[in-house]
Amino acid sequence: MAGRGMSFQVLRDPRVVAAGWCVLAALVGTAAAQPAAKGRPKQANPEVKKLDAKMEKVKDSFLKDTEQLIKSYEDSGSYDRARTILEALQKLYPQNEPIKQKLEQLAAQSLAASEIDIDLDTGKSWQEVGPVAKDRTIRIRVAGDYKLTTAPLTSGPDGLTGDNPEKDLLAHVPLGAVMGAIIPPAAAAANEKPAKPFLVGSTYERPADRDGVLYLKVNVPPNSKCVGKLQVKVGGTIQP
Repeated sequence: MAGRGMSFQVLRDPRVVAAGWCVLAALVGTAAAQPAAKGRPKQANPEVKKLDAKMEKVKDSFLKDTEQLIKSYEDSGSYDRARTILEALQKLYPQNEPIKQKLEQLAAQSLAASEIDIDLDTGKSWQEVGPVAKDRTIRIRVAGDYKLTTAPLTSGPDGLTGDNPEKDLLAHVPLGAVMGAIIPPAAAAANEKPAKPFLVGSTYERPADRDGVLYLKVNVPPNSKCVGKLQVKVGGTIQP
């Protein structure tokens, strides 16, 4: 979405802007949808015509300012704020393909901008990655392999083929595969269900189901000895 430059100092909270646009659009839509009075047609009120024209100018101006605001947030690297406003517009125009495409582009930019590289030490237990937010997409890509010295076996991030419940730590995650868990903040842990580990494997991309901290480890039985590190790229964590 093109727009003229705007000083970053005047940018407002995107939630306020989005809410304001929704209210304005709703008011315009309501005014336009007013049914005509029954009976003899009533002569148009010149003053109302002037007000309607003014409303259209206000709507157009607000839309241009909103597009400009989205572009300014995008240029400053604040992709999540730009998405907040654009998602409000999408609710008004759910079939608008350019809005949908722009949201997908902003989502990809947000993941790329927040991507971090870590080495997952397979010889350790759960390792902290970083904080995540509910409904915000997490993208994880894992490469490399490691050895389970007690077997001995070599595994990659997707784990080993076959199903051995006696050796698997979790039945729904293959033996040796990378898995993740989102641990709720300590203050809210008492009101949260225990975090259930989920399969990550070599690729994972979906929204977080809760606020918390993302942890990763390999799915091996307790007391297993593993040697090696996996290379992990994670996008979608909240940066300080």
